[in-house]
Amino acid sequence: MLEEDALLVLNKPVNMSSFLAVKLVKKILNAKKAGHMGTLDPLADGVLVIGLNKATKLFDKFLNSDKEYISIFKFGEETDTLDLGGEVIKKDDKVITAKELKEILKKFIGKQNQLPPLYSAKKVNGKRACDLARSGKEVELKPKEIEIYNLELLEELGENKFKVKISCSSGTYVRAIVRDVAKELNTCGMTLAITRTKCGVLCIENSFSLEDLRNGNYKLIDMKEFTKE
Repeated sequence: MLEEDALLVLNKPVNMSSFLAVKLVKKILNAKKAGHMGTLDPLADGVLVIGLNKATKLFDKFLNSDKEYISIFKFGEETDTLDLGGEVIKKDDKVITAKELKEILKKFIGKQNQLPPLYSAKKVNGKRACDLARSGKEVELKPKEIEIYNLELLEELGENKFKVKISCSSGTYVRAIVRDVAKELNTCGMTLAITRTKCGVLCIENSFSLEDLRNGNYKLIDMKEFTKE
């Protein structure tokens, strides 16, 4: 039984829920308790901070931490989930240039009210918006103030496909950024991939995969590192 009160920086794989990732980590490490410090979409990969034993008490500290992502934006097509997991609901023939995108991204830096995606873990009357949407119920979400510190176009990957680096406050939805940027460009859009590269001071370079854990190739961070006055 794992006795340490510690944090693990997991590199969560694509196509796995944060809940399942925590369950697997708890089982592999034989911990008494385990909990993640902020949900990462099933179709996203990257940094998922997991508290082990008493370190689960650090939830609020990490939930409110700034985040960093690298995402692939695709314009000219939109799904109901704003990612590859949904059904196509819009298409457009407009071709977006790197120059146009760079100019528009500048407009989104700063504090703003962002409407969460319909398919999200956002709670509505105690239930997740995505669960309500999938059951066919009408969902009314309210905008939330977030802050985007930086939006950097890293690379043009092909027609209407761009790799973008995002630095933002907690509670920011990358899928909503794509949706809103596309609207500003008079087209539609979605994400093809989202990788969380940083949560607070913890980054993907110091993360471990589930395979690493199974092979005993990992390092835990003592929770005292984050409880010092």
